[in-house]
Amino acid sequence: MSDGQSQTTWRSETSSGDVTTLWFDCPGRSQNVLDAVAFDELDQRLAEIEGDSSIRGVLIRSAKPAGFCAGADLKTIQGCTSAGELAAYFRRGLAVLDRLARLNVPTAAIVHGVCLGGGLELALACRCRAALASSAPLQIGSPEVQLGILPAWGAIVRLTRLLAPRDALNLLLTGNPIGFLQAKSQGLVDRLVSQDEQDRIAEILQREPRPGRPLDRATWNDELEFAAAKAEEQPAEFPEAQQEIMQLIETDLTQGPEAASAAAVERCAELGVRPATQHAIAAFFQRRRRPS
Repeated sequence: MSDGQSQTTWRSETSSGDVTTLWFDCPGRSQNVLDAVAFDELDQRLAEIEGDSSIRGVLIRSAKPAGFCAGADLKTIQGCTSAGELAAYFRRGLAVLDRLARLNVPTAAIVHGVCLGGGLELALACRCRAALASSAPLQIGSPEVQLGILPAWGAIVRLTRLLAPRDALNLLLTGNPIGFLQAKSQGLVDRLVSQDEQDRIAEILQREPRPGRPLDRATWNDELEFAAAKAEEQPAEFPEAQQEIMQLIETDLTQGPEAASAAAVERCAELGVRPATQHAIAAFFQRRRRPS
């Protein structure tokens, strides 16, 4: 598979063991973000992989020293003037990550440094997540709620099947990132890999499939009640986003993951165009520009 001149965000390499590595490298940025170009190019790469029966595994990696992916493109969210326009962006991203999740070969995300928001959702669409031993300590999490929005690209339905209920709710409702040791103990990250071992991850996956966690409705109902009571006692800056996340988990429990994911797109778009969310994003950019 060769790179066209316009395809600069994703670069593909195939090893002698027929494992394809997709390198994520947004041009002109210190951190990767999932904008429209990133999704369009990833979609094309996935189509190429689907059409090549010789490929035995796929690795998703970042070429950025600072981290894997910082998440959604907040400037895209800022630039949308209607919920419908923003929903189209979220819907496109969900479709591409769902396509990644459906690949019929082992897939692994090798993460390092910042792996937040949409970056976590990109990693969750793979069957396995391995943390790369690097100079950038892992920060992995779902901070959308801190900006007044929620995960729109599958994190809600995937985290509920991957982690214990309380661990999943803590990530989703607080937005606080966690490090490698906590992520490993919870099952969010499967292993730590060295530079020498990373190319063998897809092969290792074929021998070590990771089963999903069935949804236990009774347990989840108890945990949702506990989380709702805690949220009422300790109100967050954006309680509407927290409430929507809990409602989407209820939708998943009663109607299934497809209904919950579709609803997440619409609700995130509605939250994303609110003045409070737009102000939070603007404040986020101001903090980043402020000299330390």
